[in-house]
Amino acid sequence: MIGNLLPFLMFGILAAAILAKPLSKQKLVSMPVALVLLGFLSSEIWVSIGRDTGLRWEILRDLVFYLLLPVLIFEAAVNINVRQLRRDGLLVFSLAVPLLMVATLLTAFVIDTLIGGMLGNTWALAILCGAMISATDPTTVGAILNGKHSRIRVVGILEGESLINDATTITLFIMISSLLTIPGYDLDLLEFAGRFSLVLTGSVLVGLFLGWLFDLIIRPLNDVVLTTSATLVLAFISFWASEHILGWSGVVSTLSAGLTIAWLQRKDLNEEDVAFAFSSWRILGFLADAMLFFLVGMSITIEMFQLHWVAMLVGVLAGVISRATIVFLGAGLLSRLPRQRRLTLREQNLMLWGGIRGAVAIALALSLSIDIPNWYTIQSMVYGVAIFSLVFQAPVFSHLSAQKFATR
Repeated sequence: MIGNLLPFLMFGILAAAILAKPLSKQKLVSMPVALVLLGFLSSEIWVSIGRDTGLRWEILRDLVFYLLLPVLIFEAAVNINVRQLRRDGLLVFSLAVPLLMVATLLTAFVIDTLIGGMLGNTWALAILCGAMISATDPTTVGAILNGKHSRIRVVGILEGESLINDATTITLFIMISSLLTIPGYDLDLLEFAGRFSLVLTGSVLVGLFLGWLFDLIIRPLNDVVLTTSATLVLAFISFWASEHILGWSGVVSTLSAGLTIAWLQRKDLNEEDVAFAFSSWRILGFLADAMLFFLVGMSITIEMFQLHWVAMLVGVLAGVISRATIVFLGAGLLSRLPRQRRLTLREQNLMLWGGIRGAVAIALALSLSIDIPNWYTIQSMVYGVAIFSLVFQAPVFSHLSAQKFATR
């Protein structure tokens, strides 16, 4: 079936390449939205003439988890502004880990309160929804601003938060979804929290070690092609070693490895010497994004909106409430601590609308196991949140950021 799916993936990449420049000048229509629409139309036409698209859960799970996610996470890690990340480290870490947990639980509470019956009144399913909806996208903010204002503080905080909370969210998703496939399992929050902390810590250490080891190997080579090739191996070997050998989180190890090797390379080498290797990852990230959003369009059906529009609306409401809570009552208050630069209300408003749900939330929805109860309702809800975020939230953020930066 992968042979049937391959032409669609290639068409998605081609469409992204053709549309990239004209869409960069548009404020209302973004690349992800265009790719989702094209994916939907192409699959509908293909099915209407009696052909098979090749979409299967097993294929989507393997494609997303073992190819697209490692590329997206590693690319964001090696190209992030590490200095800016360290400057607001407290806010970034707080938003990406403890406040993300708050957002997940709050989102789950709203969902369980309003539509718990649709999920079988299962708290674990509500938490799974909360984790998926709370994931923000590290690439969308930069794409909206077209590379401008990359040194603005709020942009750096959003990108750093999104990068780390993606790894945290994916770890949560994998752990919860695996438990939900065990018949009769009852979620113990304390036991789960202990296991989650262990997995995060171990995965970070694996990534740190492999990033350090690969830096030792490629530093004497002094060759940009070999460096690019080695970092490609590092992205997948860190994921594989942590996920399949140790049973920990592959994405966290990939993130940790990417940050480590990027910091070590830039620390001792000239920026021009490493620019080619890390810029090459932007191409890989572009390809992964194109395939992912095109797959989303292919998997969307009209029935999804007809049957689950209530779940979509509740997901959007829960996502906005939880995001506003962790920004205004979380990050806003933390920025008032000693030695922290205070966030203004305008900056907090930018952070609210800049928490855009995109690639990772969609990737998790695509890879959702059909063995999980009410999986289609959950997938529809996450799709609805992501579409709202890309169609409405992204233009609002673009408008607000234009006003913000125009006054500087």
